[in-house]
Amino acid sequence: MKDKATQIEELYYLCIELPADVRYSPERRAITIMVPPPWNEAAEATASNIHNIIKRWLKQSPDVFRYSFDKFSTLLYAP
Repeated sequence: MKDKATQIEELYYLCIELPADVRYSPERRAITIMVPPPWNEAAEATASNIHNIIKRWLKQSPDVFRYSFDKFSTLLYAP
């Protein structure tokens, strides 16, 4: 099994391909993903799609957790 740092790093390389603002903090083993404004119906649909993609990816990374701040922002972290 891959260690936590490797799992979060691999997710980062997947996330940077998403239509979102992606920030990576390797020292905290965390990634933030945010759909940028304007936050309208189109952005909400994009955010929903991103959430579904991330949920699928996380099935391969058992040590990484997801927290959604709101419809448009998600945190991935490996404590």
